[in-house]
Amino acid sequence: MFRSHRFLSLMLSAALLFQAVPARAEEEKTSETGFFLDTVITITLYGDKDSTAMDGCFALLDQYEQMLSRTVEGSDVWNINHSNGEPTEVSEETAWLIETALYYSELSDGAFDITITPLVELWDVQNKASLVTGDETAEEAYASGLIPSEEEIETALLHIDYTAVSCEGTTVTLSDPEAEIDLGGIAKGYIADCLEDYLLSQGIESALINLGGNVQTVGTKPDGSSWKIGIQKPFGGSSDIITVVECTGESVVTSGTYERYFEIDGTIYHHILDPNTGYPADNGLVSVTILADSSTVCDALSTTCFVLGLEDGMELIESIDSVEALFITEDEVMYRTSGFPEN
Repeated sequence: MFRSHRFLSLMLSAALLFQAVPARAEEEKTSETGFFLDTVITITLYGDKDSTAMDGCFALLDQYEQMLSRTVEGSDVWNINHSNGEPTEVSEETAWLIETALYYSELSDGAFDITITPLVELWDVQNKASLVTGDETAEEAYASGLIPSEEEIETALLHIDYTAVSCEGTTVTLSDPEAEIDLGGIAKGYIADCLEDYLLSQGIESALINLGGNVQTVGTKPDGSSWKIGIQKPFGGSSDIITVVECTGESVVTSGTYERYFEIDGTIYHHILDPNTGYPADNGLVSVTILADSSTVCDALSTTCFVLGLEDGMELIESIDSVEALFITEDEVMYRTSGFPEN
């Protein structure tokens, strides 16, 4: 079944695939797909005999989209961005998520920055990808606005600074009235964690939550074995797997250049933007996968490490307990942190 509260005009291929379970367990599963947070999501449950837990998951997805989406009028994030710098009251969950995002901004010295919105809107990679024919020259792409001008990028950079965001209790204030926040680099991870907590509270002990590249495993497979999460080969087909990670109740989140991009004159312009340069991160990486118990942590760190690059990203992950990473370079060489499993 497919669930969505609006027409699905773009199907995004999931960056992560999960391995099928034995036939007996397949007969007992319930799997549904929907479109939330600009992403195709799939939830697979085992033991949800009357669909109560599945219905609850989709109700939560709708609730969090109405709360955290930058583009939903009246959401907490929308209200902050349209406050003209005035203090804005938000939910406790939104406030917590903003404070958590600011922590990772400080940890990465701005490589992760929730005030990235002006650049996101300027590049508009997802929509521009549908406009590219493949015959454009770089000059034509600049002239048509497919590639922003240096002046436009410099103007956007003036309003990207996470220190402009303050959060006191449930009151959020932007010291720069023209700044805008975007929780897209952390919200899906938080929602995955919340869905896991909800499912466990409903007695579901075996499930997979796939939020478009953010995979959260709940418990074990029905036969008691670990889940096997396939990491997609960059720029390969959706079924092309470069490696597999075994998980039991852990989260696997991948950020990659191949998820949303367009190509002009042999140059790829992707959606992972560097807050320091204003351009898509260009450091030889095509994919970063984070493995940890918390999907919120995984989500924030996958973006952070991609922007930081291989050396600094590896150093950061090695400094954090119970978090591991897999970096894949443009020539498809894989670099694992010391605790990332090899298959």
